[in-house]
Amino acid sequence: MKVSLRAIYSIFRARFRIYTRYPGWFILSFAYPIFMTLMPIFLAISVGGSIQTASEAFSVYAGTREFVFYILVGSTIWSISVNILWDFGMWLYEEMEAGTLEQLFLTPASVAELLLGAVMYTLVVSLITSFIGLLIASTLFGYLHYLLSIEFIIAIGIIVLGFVPLMGMAVFFGAIVLKIKEPWAFFNFFTAFLVFIAGVFYPITILPPLARHIAIIFPATIQICDSRAVLLHIDYIFDPTIDILILISYAIFWPIFGGIMFRRVESELKLKGSIGAH
Repeated sequence: MKVSLRAIYSIFRARFRIYTRYPGWFILSFAYPIFMTLMPIFLAISVGGSIQTASEAFSVYAGTREFVFYILVGSTIWSISVNILWDFGMWLYEEMEAGTLEQLFLTPASVAELLLGAVMYTLVVSLITSFIGLLIASTLFGYLHYLLSIEFIIAIGIIVLGFVPLMGMAVFFGAIVLKIKEPWAFFNFFTAFLVFIAGVFYPITILPPLARHIAIIFPATIQICDSRAVLLHIDYIFDPTIDILILISYAIFWPIFGGIMFRRVESELKLKGSIGAH
C-alpha cells in the first residue's frame, strides 16, 4: 500500500505544533523520569538508612551496586514506552470526544498515513524529552560517563529496535479505544501493571516464574533488561542473541497484527456508523 511522506509529515507537524503551544508539557515530560527515579531511591534510603546500605542490599538481587543508575535507565525506557502506547490511543479518544475523528478519516490522507504520522510524532517527542531527562539526571547523579561510552550506543540500538513492536501495539490499543470508547480505566491499569511486570525498579528474576513469562511478552521488558545488561555488564534475560531475535520477531508480528486489528475495527464501526460516536 502506497503512503505519502508529505501526508505523514503534515500529520506529524500538526500534532507537534499543538505540543509546542504548551511548554509546560515539554518541561514535565523530561522531568518525569527523574521523579520516577527519586521515588524508589528515597524509599530505599528510608528503609536501609543510607544509599550505601541500599546499594549493597540491591546488588544481591541485581548484580550491581549502581542501583540509582539501574532505576534511572528503567524509568526512562518505561516512560518512553508508556508514552508510545498511551499517547496514540488517547489522541484517538480526544478526536472522538471533540467530534473530529470522522472528519480525519474523511480527509485525503489514508488511515495508514494518519496512523504513521501520529505514531511517529509520539515516538520522536518521547525520545527527545526522555533522553533530555536521562542526560540531566545522569549529570546530577554523576553517571554521565555511562552515556559517553560505546555501550550506550549499543543500548540505544536495543531501545530503538524495541520501539517498532511498541508502535504496532500502540495501533492495536488504538483499535481498543475505538471499540470500548472508555480508555482511561484500561490505560491506568495497564500503566500500573507494566511498572511491576517489566522490572522498571528491580530485576524480573525476583518475580514468580509465571510473572516472568508474562513480562517477556512486553517489548519494554527486553528493552529495559538488555539495556541495563549492556551498560552495567550484568545478566541478560536469556542471552544477547536470543533476546534480539525475540525483539525482531515482535517487530514483525505487532505492526502486522496491530494494523489488521485496527482496520477490522474501523470497518466494523463504519458499517455501524459509530466510528465517531462517544
